[in-house]
Amino acid sequence: MIVLLFGPPGVGKGTQADLIIKNFNYVKFSMGDVLREEVALGSPVGKEVEKSMKQGVLAPDNIIFDIVSDFLLENKPAPILFDGFPRNINQALNLEKTTAQLSLVIDHAIEMTIPEESVIQRLVNRRYCPNCGAIYNLVTNPPRKEGLCDQCSERLIQRPDDNETTIRKRLQIYRDETKPLTDYYKSLNLYRPVDARGTQEEVFQRITQCLNGNRQ
Repeated sequence: MIVLLFGPPGVGKGTQADLIIKNFNYVKFSMGDVLREEVALGSPVGKEVEKSMKQGVLAPDNIIFDIVSDFLLENKPAPILFDGFPRNINQALNLEKTTAQLSLVIDHAIEMTIPEESVIQRLVNRRYCPNCGAIYNLVTNPPRKEGLCDQCSERLIQRPDDNETTIRKRLQIYRDETKPLTDYYKSLNLYRPVDARGTQEEVFQRITQCLNGNRQ
């Protein structure tokens, strides 16, 4: 079983993906996590990805395809959750081709939706821990001690692309590149929309309904 979880930046995909993994025992693939790891390692792939991230554009598809194919081969036949992938129609077509070659099936394409201004407020106030990966929001989920991670006391930092100018550019890219996936997965009868407003628990319950076969 393969589930796709997509939506605009800052919608809460990572948080919900972790809840899905915990409660449904999926193997998680987070393109964002993989790409950031490559950047941190300073690999040739990471250097190219870092350039794209600073410009607020998507990483080149040829890099993405290689990473995804390797992951599917390594984790077949476990149930897989793709967090934030695919990001455009070309990636979706490649994923469909690859899964078919491996006799794998995509079961759900869940899009988390939220008003764009809410996305901007979420992201400009987002901070994360470079040591353990914990994520905070200065407004809705601040750390107990200002500037420090609750879990490991590491100083929190802001991602370089979490500024309003870059966020608005990323949202425009989402509208242009990723939003067409809505119609594509509707045509395959796989599309499941989820309202991402509310508490983490409320959103997770909506996603759970989708995974259990109850469309919203």
